[in-house]
Amino acid sequence: MGLITGLLTLPLAPVRGVAWVAEQVALEAERELDVEARLRAELGRLELEREDGALTEQEFEEREDALLDQLAAERRRRLDEEEEIRDG
Repeated sequence: MGLITGLLTLPLAPVRGVAWVAEQVALEAERELDVEARLRAELGRLELEREDGALTEQEFEEREDALLDQLAAERRRRLDEEEEIRDG
């Protein structure tokens, strides 16, 4: 960017900054949704394996508990981050 262009577009710097922040928030939201969606999909596959008889009830419960713990941890992490943002 040249000196003249930089000076002429300087008043737009706050707008570009806000747009960048909005883009970062959107990317993080997508990433979080991907993690939760992946865990929910794994829970669905696990249920299918149990219905097909590929897993014993004990194996199913152990794996289900692990996935539910991961899902809960991800949600807690997200809520903690949101709280940090709010508290500034």
